[in-house]
Amino acid sequence: MWSNNNYASVLKMYLEKYNSLKLQINTSGLIASVEKQENGKWINDRNLPNILNKLSTNLNLGKDVTIILQQ
Repeated sequence: MWSNNNYASVLKMYLEKYNSLKLQINTSGLIASVEKQENGKWINDRNLPNILNKLSTNLNLGKDVTIILQQ
């Protein structure tokens, strides 16, 4: 999976604290937004998209995609 190579350590760190992460990737391959699930509610995370976009910008899926990661 693409996250194993590019973002694994950062995502693993977040998933140790939060039950789920929702990554929204735009057509350019940038992480447009990230939400973390805390106490059953989705909360926008402003820092994680910046961190992930600095790690890699080679993700070009050709369309908007939402990926939900859970522990």
